[in-house]
Amino acid sequence: MKAGWLLGFVALLSVSALNVYAMLRLPAVQKALQNRYPRENLSSYGDVGRCVLGTKGEAVVKVCLGISQACFGTAYIIFIAANVSSIIDHSRLLICLACIPGLVLLVQFREMKSLSPFSLLANTANFAALCSVLFQDYESYEPHNDTILKVRWSGLWYVMAVTVYSMEGVGLILSLKASGQNQAQFPTLFLGSITVISIFMAIFGAAGYIAFGNQTKEAITLNMPQNWTAAFVKLALCLGLYLTFPIMMFP
Repeated sequence: MKAGWLLGFVALLSVSALNVYAMLRLPAVQKALQNRYPRENLSSYGDVGRCVLGTKGEAVVKVCLGISQACFGTAYIIFIAANVSSIIDHSRLLICLACIPGLVLLVQFREMKSLSPFSLLANTANFAALCSVLFQDYESYEPHNDTILKVRWSGLWYVMAVTVYSMEGVGLILSLKASGQNQAQFPTLFLGSITVISIFMAIFGAAGYIAFGNQTKEAITLNMPQNWTAAFVKLALCLGLYLTFPIMMFP
């Protein structure tokens, strides 16, 4: 809605492509440095930063990565609180606090492979919820007089920023690659997965904008009617984000 459906679609795919390129360069840089300095253990972002820029570079990389992952995790909790409070009408602060005990236990896992069952459940919940939202967009669509703009240049930076945020997995690339059994196939598998996700995101955003017009809210779930289907979608998305949170702690 911010940039129009056409410009938003193009901007999303373009920024996603640039993000993916940058992400795939990280393992390539890691491999090149490992070949140049075989005695160095370059298993993390901090290690790569130390190898390139020394101890100060390692510290800067770790601080930046910590801030980014903390912000992503905070956004998860805020989203969960907003949607749960719309169902049970409780304080968002109390909901945020209620999330902490379970997360404290989940973040104790020290290997990404240990979180595979939770990741599978999270992805299943997210996919089911997003498909349900698309169905609700179709069911809720009614002719309206709102102008569905193709292009709105004033919203381009907003769309680009949200797209970059949506690719928060950039901080997990090295950890994901290290956890794979066949690391040689990682770039192909990663590229295919991100391509499918980016196309789905574009369709998802355009569908919500067309269905609700100028009434589209930043969290599309808040546009849904108050019924059991909407509650299921919100809770499924919240479950998906909740179980994804521990993965964000791995960088």
